[in-house]
Amino acid sequence: MHKNLSITWKVLKLFWHATGVYVVIQFFSDTYSNTFYPFIQALLLAKTIDLLTTAGQTSDLQRFIWVGLAYIFSSLLNYYLGTYEGMRNAFFQGKIELYLNILVVKKLSTLDPATFEKSKFQSLLAQTDGTIGPMVVLLERVSGLINFIIKVIIALMVIAPVFPWIAPIVIIATLPVYFISDSYRQKLWPYYSEKRSRVIRLISYVRSLLSSDSTSKEAIIFKTGKILHNKVQLSINNYLKPFDKVSEDGVEANFAGNILQVVAFVYSLYLLLNAVVKQIISIGQFTLYFQQIIALAAGVENILNMYSSISMRTDYIEKFFQLMETKKVISSPENPTSFPASDLPCEITFKNISFKYPKTERYILKNFNLTIKPGEKIALVGENGAGKTTLIKLLLRFYDVTEGELLINKINIKQLNLDDWYKQIGVLFQDFIKYQFTFKENIIFGNQEKKTNIDLLYQAIKKAGADKFLSSLPKGLEQTVGKMFDDGIELSGGQWQKSALARAFFRDAPILILDEPTSAIDAKSEYEIYENVQKLQKDKTVIIISHRFSTVRNADRIIVLEDGKIVEEGDHKKLMREKGLYAELFELQAKGYK
Repeated sequence: MHKNLSITWKVLKLFWHATGVYVVIQFFSDTYSNTFYPFIQALLLAKTIDLLTTAGQTSDLQRFIWVGLAYIFSSLLNYYLGTYEGMRNAFFQGKIELYLNILVVKKLSTLDPATFEKSKFQSLLAQTDGTIGPMVVLLERVSGLINFIIKVIIALMVIAPVFPWIAPIVIIATLPVYFISDSYRQKLWPYYSEKRSRVIRLISYVRSLLSSDSTSKEAIIFKTGKILHNKVQLSINNYLKPFDKVSEDGVEANFAGNILQVVAFVYSLYLLLNAVVKQIISIGQFTLYFQQIIALAAGVENILNMYSSISMRTDYIEKFFQLMETKKVISSPENPTSFPASDLPCEITFKNISFKYPKTERYILKNFNLTIKPGEKIALVGENGAGKTTLIKLLLRFYDVTEGELLINKINIKQLNLDDWYKQIGVLFQDFIKYQFTFKENIIFGNQEKKTNIDLLYQAIKKAGADKFLSSLPKGLEQTVGKMFDDGIELSGGQWQKSALARAFFRDAPILILDEPTSAIDAKSEYEIYENVQKLQKDKTVIIISHRFSTVRNADRIIVLEDGKIVEEGDHKKLMREKGLYAELFELQAKGYK
């Protein structure tokens, strides 16, 4: 009960923020149309029938006029309220949907990579995709619940004084249907929540594989489209088969539960007819009591059903609020150590660090030590799984170390405000974002504080070598890139990577991290880019991860990793003389060019 009220109140507040007074208008319209208007009609009909039995008197004629005026007024009010709600409902439902979606976008923008990498969170996110519709239905159920409570109260006030036994009989006869319906909904609930979310996640994933320009090509060549389709179809079938069984069983049980209601209704009708025969009530009163008995039976049943329906939907809608209340795994401390902004890079120290990913037992790093001096050009090399990317994730505090300390100018990174720390860093990830907006936006997203600095913008574009294709874009900086939106022009893999690299340069931060920065770029462009890095990034710390040894050979220091440990370090010449792992990997790669 408490949870239902709490979530319902939260939903009502969301709708108020989204639509304002419309929530009140809709409630009033529903209450009048579904509760008061039918009762007024029944009351006026009873009056009309009684007046017809005594027609001909002047006073009766006046009463006919008043009844007619009351009917016209009540009908017009019902018409205008219904028309307003019908004409505006689509707009306000759209407004609610957009409002809830923007809340989700806002929330996602505040979370961290460690949160997104949790499968449990991804499941929660999938479940929230379908909560907007149930929220609208919940509001309708709450309105309906209140309407039916009012309807039952009116019916009791009309029936109880004359037929005190009818109300208890009708109410008791309704209980079996409620218990059957509630049991049915409890069995049905998983098919609207976790079972459905698993199917939706699979469908969304397969849709992205088949529609993305980066993955659809492989699906065509390897003919995996049909296999993926069959995989989705099998998942849907496994979902729908037990769902169908639960649904069918619920229908049969509900039919059985209605038998007692029919018996109670027949008995109530007998009492009314008997009262007419004995002239205890008039024919007009008979119609009023008859309709109110129907309203009472329907009201009691719907009150219970509405509450059961609300309970089920609050379980589902609760996922939305769980998403809204999700906290970041990694957060800034409440009282961070001061870290003043500076154009000069800081010293970075990995001190006795060990690390394993959450809910795993294997250590990626073990007793790892490394100091990067201000302005140093560092290259991290090693085979896949050696720990290179993990080091970057720790440096960006996407995760906290399991043991040891990561120090920034001798300050533990956990004591720093993350926003202040991120201002010190420009980064190009291997899986960088292709913003399908304008080319200019792709660059200035790197530093919103300097988005009006045109000189810095063109410098970043030139450093990344993106100036060579910028001139070919019909609208230049304002050209939409990517094919997702109208008038967009697709870029090549190398052009996208140069755009992302320009974004990292536009950051103009003291520390530059490049994770496989030239994997899609030709050798000549790669050489030019690294010449620019060496010349134009003199006073900045640069950390490079690359499998291309032509990229890393000019670094001040090359760190060779194997199984999370440093096995070699030095410049290119030193490592080649030592004839260790670096020399072996370099020679293997060099043979490919001979």
